[in-house]
Amino acid sequence: MFLQWLIFLPLILPLSIISGAIQGIKSAVYDLINQIQVDVSSQIIHEDSQDSYL
Repeated sequence: MFLQWLIFLPLILPLSIISGAIQGIKSAVYDLINQIQVDVSSQIIHEDSQDSYL
């Protein structure tokens, strides 16, 4: 059993790291696209409006 782990761990570990990185990138891109859609579809407040926060 120990010999199997010794042989396959160098193969499994990099694949799991790469898989996790790809999932993280996909999640970040998905969240970015959703945020862009929310920002684009939201109402735009113009600078010359009466709502002043100063």
